[in-house]
Amino acid sequence: MLISLFFAIILFFNANAVLLKNANGRGNSSEMHSTTIYDMPIDLKYDNSRYFVSGFDGTANVYLTSYNLVRLTAEKSDDTRSFHLVADLSKVKEGTVEVPIRVVQLASGVNAQVDPGNISVTVEKKATKTFNVTPVVSEKLLPEGYKLKGMATDKKEVQVTSGASIITQIDRVEAYLPSDVILDNDFTGKVYLRAVDKTGKVLPAKISPTSVKMSVDVDLPNKDVPVVGKITGKKSSDMKDYTYKLAKSTVNISGEQKYIDNISNITANIDVTDIKKETTITVPLSADGVTITPDEMQVVVTPVKK
Repeated sequence: MLISLFFAIILFFNANAVLLKNANGRGNSSEMHSTTIYDMPIDLKYDNSRYFVSGFDGTANVYLTSYNLVRLTAEKSDDTRSFHLVADLSKVKEGTVEVPIRVVQLASGVNAQVDPGNISVTVEKKATKTFNVTPVVSEKLLPEGYKLKGMATDKKEVQVTSGASIITQIDRVEAYLPSDVILDNDFTGKVYLRAVDKTGKVLPAKISPTSVKMSVDVDLPNKDVPVVGKITGKKSSDMKDYTYKLAKSTVNISGEQKYIDNISNITANIDVTDIKKETTITVPLSADGVTITPDEMQVVVTPVKK
């Protein structure tokens, strides 16, 4: 009887443990999961061969909920997502209208809420025109003392497509050097184009090509300074002294203004080791923080015997 009672107690606790585990499993499977996708692109449906659409934000936020965490995770990822956002303008001819954003091909068991639910768009007849490219560089990109020497783009003209009313407002197409470029040296690289009106306001347009290769030449701060010779090296014991004649009396230094301001002359170190007769040598020139032009100089060294 004791043995029977013992096994009965064990079976009782085991059964309750199984029931508790199953209950927890059911609770987890009924839990609602959620996630938010930010800045998801909106696909516009319209006749783009005839019309140009502007005046809208091309993205929306999507709030997803589901009891199925695996399916929800798949919809969150760009690589495995099955749905997309659509704004249907196919029945709109011209004018400014408000259209709903629809969620298309959403997986079953997943719910979606779009923010905003509608977008306001302007539909116009399409127009195309050729514009010259104007390179633009802000003076704020030049360090102190630097000057803009010249700028150019590899393409002089581009095709611009926009709405019929917008294209009449376009004054020029700018190749605008980004504000994160510091012009402490010449620049060559790709820059994007933008269509602007007379006040510099950016207008909605499609530009072909979208970018050009731009080159910007800058003049560094510079000044002419005198060259001062200095005898160095081991003098011969039978020589009283050495005289020298520099090929030039001045050189040009260029660089940041703070380095330019600290230099009043350049020293030419004239090594007279083993020189026992009149000799022409080439002396390198250097100074911290600047470029020297020319960076070397010929010097005629004449020994004076005792």
